[in-house]
Amino acid sequence: MGNYILQHDLENRLTSAVLENLTGKTGNELSGLLDGVIARAEAFVNNYACVRYRVPLPEDPLITEWTLRIAEYELYKRGPGGNVPEKIRESYKECINFLNDLAKGKFRLAGDPPKPAGAGNSVSVAPAGGRTPRFSAEAMKDF
Repeated sequence: MGNYILQHDLENRLTSAVLENLTGKTGNELSGLLDGVIARAEAFVNNYACVRYRVPLPEDPLITEWTLRIAEYELYKRGPGGNVPEKIRESYKECINFLNDLAKGKFRLAGDPPKPAGAGNSVSVAPAGGRTPRFSAEAMKDF
């Protein structure tokens, strides 16, 4: 189902007993719920990553870890009383900080090709047919 994690990844991380305790579900009900949690966690990662990358992202242990952290946080949030343990909350916050940095270009994934020389630089383009541009620096100086 998932691009970055599968149900067995969550089960390995949290154990079946913890998942049942957090969700109150077993069998097909638990499976359906986990599919939804995984889809939302992956969408969360993709929404940050799509600013700079084509999604879904290639397989990467870091992306797997971020997706697991988000899914784990969501599962604890829906658990009895909605109390998320501090270590899970901090892990989630750290993940969001990394995703923010990824979207802003402050953090790069392994295998991310370097930007071409001159990328992001301004370029001056002369108007076609010798016309005066409507939005030149001179025309906009009073705004």
